[in-house]
Amino acid sequence: MEDEANDNNDDIEPFEPEACVPNVDAFEADQYDELLLTEPLLPRNNMLLPARVIGRKRDQDGNPVGQFNPDPILNTRVYLAEFEDGHVAEYGANIIAEAIYNQTNDDGYHEVLFNEVIGHQKNDEALPAEASTVDAVPRRTTKGWDVCIEWKDGSPSWHPLCEIKNSFPIHLAEYALKYELQDEPAFKWWVKEALKRHKYMLKAAKTRYARRTHKFGIRLPNSVEEALMIDRETNTTFWHDAIQKEMKNVCIAFQFLEDGERVPVGYKWIRCHMVFDVKMDFTRKARLVAGGHMTDPPLTLTYSSVVLRDSVQIGFLLAALNNLDLLAADVGNAYLNAPTKEKVYCTAGPEFGAELQGKSVLIVCALYGLKSSGAAWRSHFAATPHQIGFHSCLVDPNVWMRPASKPDGFQYYEYILVYIDDLLVLSHQPALTMKSLEDFYRFKEEAERPKRYLGTEVIEWKFPDEVDRPYWALSSNQYVKEAIKNLEAKLAEDNLRLPGRCSTPMPIGY
Repeated sequence: MEDEANDNNDDIEPFEPEACVPNVDAFEADQYDELLLTEPLLPRNNMLLPARVIGRKRDQDGNPVGQFNPDPILNTRVYLAEFEDGHVAEYGANIIAEAIYNQTNDDGYHEVLFNEVIGHQKNDEALPAEASTVDAVPRRTTKGWDVCIEWKDGSPSWHPLCEIKNSFPIHLAEYALKYELQDEPAFKWWVKEALKRHKYMLKAAKTRYARRTHKFGIRLPNSVEEALMIDRETNTTFWHDAIQKEMKNVCIAFQFLEDGERVPVGYKWIRCHMVFDVKMDFTRKARLVAGGHMTDPPLTLTYSSVVLRDSVQIGFLLAALNNLDLLAADVGNAYLNAPTKEKVYCTAGPEFGAELQGKSVLIVCALYGLKSSGAAWRSHFAATPHQIGFHSCLVDPNVWMRPASKPDGFQYYEYILVYIDDLLVLSHQPALTMKSLEDFYRFKEEAERPKRYLGTEVIEWKFPDEVDRPYWALSSNQYVKEAIKNLEAKLAEDNLRLPGRCSTPMPIGY
């Protein structure tokens, strides 16, 4: 499979030959510096002011100061940060990283306080007034409209109308009434109802907005063209490398048509686009996603089951009873291993390269975004355990089992639990089973004992008189802490809080 991927990858030319660089995996840590060009609020004169990290500090010999560490808090590098007034100051990597984490929410986005709506604009995609209704029913759309918002810090920004309508409906409805926009198709179907329920909606209205233009202080592009423009402006190749890495992985999903060759009958055109993200360690990530919303496959193609939580708990119990070891691994680009069940094609964009851009390309593998991709991957994977002697459990088809025996003659079953692309092997020698699976698929990382599985902490216990025999426990401590944290935040919006003392989870006599 990997050899085939490499062969197909040779056909894809770099979309910017003059900017061609090695794959991101070939970069050393000192060369690929994720903190550069972040935009945090940094302390200056007892105030937090917006700044931009512009480079590393260097000594008199031109050598960068400090040593890299994968943990940003332990990173001793020293950076130069430029403020809006042009002042440049030195900050340690740990100060910058701590500032970024403290100024973003749990998802990594910076939250700002709403002040007022200050402007609007529409483009050619906006519906004309005569097309605002269908059979006397208003069309529910906000397409083609953008709104300008001023935030409490004084900064303005433009956003799609749908985002602002969902976050600040009352303020936007009042703005529409003030500037006589209530009869426009994008406003007509909801403004009157919003003003009618003004008192109730205002109480629940949000005052914070998560700005999706930046994540962890790093600007997020909306298209390949914008990503490359950011690289040119910042004299880096971060987004270019992320796109190249993704295209190398997904190239096996496409079959290009020869010049003059027509798209086969029965194939439907869909749109593909890049989704950009920033990881917790500030690494840029790009993923090519198919527009599955443009297809309408039969429901029988889309169903894909996963291992039951009861099966997971029973599996850990059997591991403890039979003194079995555990190994977990994630299949890399799992969906792309399976052929697609849908007849779809797309038009190659700039991410495919200048020579291929604009050509029609068939999607032959289960690309992320297609409705049937989950089912296609599960169906494809189901054939693999059979080839190495496993059979599916009658109660849970995502539990695979095979008779085995230990060196002392003890007979038992070894298991493979499958949750989409997460594999958990329970066996006396799980490394051998993992090696058999690795012959078919590429793992994201090396298989290891799980510390967390399906959101639950996995804890290994050993008793003093049985140091060679592990026992396994599943803990929900972290899950409960996060649930309480979310509940307290929700209650705080209504000036409520949880009781300080509670002897039991439920009332006595429940």
